[in-house]
Amino acid sequence: MAKSKTKTAGKSSLPLWVKYTLWALAVLFLVAYSYENRRIFRKAYRFITKSYYKKSFKPSDFPEDYTIHGIDISHYQVFVDWDKLKAVDTYGDTIHFKFVIVKATEGLLIEDDMFDEHWENAGKNGYVRGAYHYFLPDRSPKVQAANFITSVKLLPGDLPPIIDIEETRKKSKKEVVAALKEFIAEVEQHYKVKPIIYSNINFIEDYLMDSFPDYFFWIAHYYRDELSVDDKLNWVFWQHSDKANLLGFRVNVDANVFNGNEDDFRKLLIPDKIQTE
Repeated sequence: MAKSKTKTAGKSSLPLWVKYTLWALAVLFLVAYSYENRRIFRKAYRFITKSYYKKSFKPSDFPEDYTIHGIDISHYQVFVDWDKLKAVDTYGDTIHFKFVIVKATEGLLIEDDMFDEHWENAGKNGYVRGAYHYFLPDRSPKVQAANFITSVKLLPGDLPPIIDIEETRKKSKKEVVAALKEFIAEVEQHYKVKPIIYSNINFIEDYLMDSFPDYFFWIAHYYRDELSVDDKLNWVFWQHSDKANLLGFRVNVDANVFNGNEDDFRKLLIPDKIQTE
């Protein structure tokens, strides 16, 4: 007696191209929602570990004769207790902070995972806000400017836009300067204010100082009692430490001072007549 023919169970009837399409759609879905997923996971992690916030802090070195202090943060600082942002110097004096500078974007497409949250919270808690872009000299300056402009809506009372440039990416000095000038032109045209340029002291002296005489600088130079720079260098911020111990943070953070008094600081901010929406 002949055996009846039956279909083999378990084999997929989907064509190969359909399988590949479904896989591609799944990958795109994960990429599109990965940012939101990371935010959800961070919030859950903070909620679970909230009781472990540090309750005290050790003295940190702060340069003398500066009255306006600030910090800069990014996605590396997930835990921020905005009601407790203060430090103590080696003399036992309490340091209060006036401004918070937040990483906004990097390169062509990246927006910092924590930018929206840090930006909103800094404003709600009464801090003067600043936003910076990490600039890559080997990528399109116009596309990078569009990335920053799309992500950052500056308002009167905020700091001018800030550009963080720390590497040449194998470009010559001439190429680095040309790319940065192109980026600055786009940003300056949009916000109607001159941006501030950030880098370490060596990079500024080697690549930037002579080419940007009309711009303010934010200088990174750590673990010194005083900042000694060329008199022709216009600097407004000094990032004097990357290891400041603050109440309100579970990790050490970058600490900065402003070069001037309260009136000087107010003059630096975006004026009321300028709208950047």
